[in-house]
Amino acid sequence: MKFSSDTVSFDTVFSTIGSATQRLMVYNPYDKILRISNIKLAGSNTSPFMLNIDGQPVNSLNNIEIYPKDSLYIFVQVLINPTGQNLPLFIRDSILFTINQNTQNVKLTAYGQDIHLIKTQTIKTQTWTADKPYLIYGDVTVDTLETLTIAQGATIYFHKQSNLMVKGALVAIGDLPTPITFRGDRLETDYNDIPGQWGGIYLKPGSTNNRIDWVIIENGTNGLQLGEYESPARPDLEISNTIIKNMSYNGLFAINAKIKAVNCVIADAAMYSCGLVGGDYEFYHCTIANYYGLYAGRNFSGATLKLSNYYMDSVTVVGKSLDKANFYNSIVYGNNLDELSLDKKGSALFQYQFNHCLLKYKSFKDTTNNPLFDSVIWNKDPNFKFNPKTYLELDTLSPAKDAGSVSIGRQYPLDLKKVDRTTDLGPDLGAYERVEKK
Repeated sequence: MKFSSDTVSFDTVFSTIGSATQRLMVYNPYDKILRISNIKLAGSNTSPFMLNIDGQPVNSLNNIEIYPKDSLYIFVQVLINPTGQNLPLFIRDSILFTINQNTQNVKLTAYGQDIHLIKTQTIKTQTWTADKPYLIYGDVTVDTLETLTIAQGATIYFHKQSNLMVKGALVAIGDLPTPITFRGDRLETDYNDIPGQWGGIYLKPGSTNNRIDWVIIENGTNGLQLGEYESPARPDLEISNTIIKNMSYNGLFAINAKIKAVNCVIADAAMYSCGLVGGDYEFYHCTIANYYGLYAGRNFSGATLKLSNYYMDSVTVVGKSLDKANFYNSIVYGNNLDELSLDKKGSALFQYQFNHCLLKYKSFKDTTNNPLFDSVIWNKDPNFKFNPKTYLELDTLSPAKDAGSVSIGRQYPLDLKKVDRTTDLGPDLGAYERVEKK
């Protein structure tokens, strides 16, 4: 008798929720029937593990036959009771196989984690702490005039298609060693880079005083969306030291909103990494990039950064004034021919400027003495690092090195890793300062 594995392991399992199902295969490599007198879970009915043996949801089964060169399926799940502690709990058991009074075993292991479980509801002013992770099922809405505060180091997990809707205010302030993380609830290693595992964070029209700092938003559908097409109300956001990455639709998408962004990485989306339709925007030392094709094909050949002053209502162009979209010491790049889209229609305002930026926009020709593009580096590969631990940091010989405005660098002297960008010839473009080894 042979097994597909000597151990069935589960990554972190949330208490009371249950796990995904793992599969164990039992093989008969012989030329005659293999008769197993008993298969059972060692911990019996007191075990947090549950078995399905040969299609039967039981933890023990007698007199099983496996025909020559055939196999048997055993499916394993685990359900862990709350412990009242934040520390992960290590769980183990085993499956015992008895043949002719001889016993073989396959080990079962899992880590359990207590959570705050929040199902579809509208919440008032409250603080989410870092004592235990939060798991969101369905849509959780922060009510009008109410504030959700999230403490540094907190982790917010979202089940499939779940969202955070903010009608009031979101204040999420982390720090470099203890960021706040928004992500899906599948913790298996295979899900580390899969987009679309949950919905997104939506700052609704009328939402004001939103503040996001030292936050990671990853592997969702829409990372962060502000505003709605039909509403004139302008949500606002100050966002800094934040990474939004790997979305199956948009990374950051804003409609008639007001945003000030500093030291942000907005990267890898099937559509726009960053889309701005009308509104008022300032971006300082941001890296806006799209290499989504490294994981799966982008849905279309559009740019990673889109600026627009309208939307389409059926077949009608509806103006949304782009009052300001200014980018300083930033990078806009990716694996498409053009990664900047300037989409203007109608008479609504369409005002923007790029100052000391690196842009990939090969089809744009009007670059000479154009005040809208001040000290721009055109279409030069910024030489990003693609190691997961240093993703989109600058590699050696990057043209973005020391190319930023000194005055802007002095306003924001520390990069996304709290590296001082004022100690050499000039600040580097983007969210990261390149530090050369001495």
